[in-house]
Amino acid sequence: MAADSNAERMTAYLDDALEGDDASSFEAWLEDSPDAKKEVEDLQRLLSVVRELPDVEAPPDFYDKVAKKIRRSRGPDPNGMNWSLVSMPFQVLSVIIIMVIAATYLMLELDRDQARIEKDPSAAKAQEKAERARDAAQRKGLE
Repeated sequence: MAADSNAERMTAYLDDALEGDDASSFEAWLEDSPDAKKEVEDLQRLLSVVRELPDVEAPPDFYDKVAKKIRRSRGPDPNGMNWSLVSMPFQVLSVIIIMVIAATYLMLELDRDQARIEKDPSAAKAQEKAERARDAAQRKGLE
């Protein structure tokens, strides 16, 4: 809490908002705290540099552009069309289409891999051997 209070007092001091006893007690605290004094001096230098910067004038259409973006983010278009509600289904539809294409591609690749395994003679022999072993185990279990 004391750090927050000191930060608030430092801000007020830099803004020349501290008066009388508050300013005196803050300056006494600065004399006792070299780190705080250095921070205030650094901030004073920074503020002096910022104050020396030239004013920047906004472009003539700045207000109109900002107002248009705010209206667009707030809700429906004055013409009655809410484009954010229209664009959302298109975005969802696009994601769904991409997922369907990816799933189809993966399924086709799995089928191709299965076909390659079936065409491989060593795989076919291994599969037959496994089936014979399974049948033999089932017969032994029945006897």
